[in-house]
Amino acid sequence: MLPAEALAKLDAMDDYDRMLAYSRFGSDYRMSAAEVEAQYNAWKSGDTVAPSTFTKTDAGPIAQSGQSANYIQDPSKFRAKYDPSREGRARQSQVEQAVICPECSAALGIPAVRPIKVTCPSCMAEITYTA
Repeated sequence: MLPAEALAKLDAMDDYDRMLAYSRFGSDYRMSAAEVEAQYNAWKSGDTVAPSTFTKTDAGPIAQSGQSANYIQDPSKFRAKYDPSREGRARQSQVEQAVICPECSAALGIPAVRPIKVTCPSCMAEITYTA
């Protein structure tokens, strides 16, 4: 199981930061983001979960591949205004959809044009969306 201090850190975050942290904590403790989220939710509700056999010092990065697009239903709650330049504002005005990066779980704002090749600014993974 994740240490109590890691779960407390997750609890102190807002929803968006917590969603991003699931993947980071997962790579730190050699777990998937879904396992981290499940442990956090169980901890929050007072349930017990099976303990993890790895510690942060044992962990290495986990490679994720072959995942389909995970669309975000309400992209308005995410911070899309990260580039204040004129070009950045122009790109941000084209954002119509939001997806989760399959490699690092960062939220990515994308236009509805398909096919589109996206480079995640967080992990630099290149993803092509066709549907």
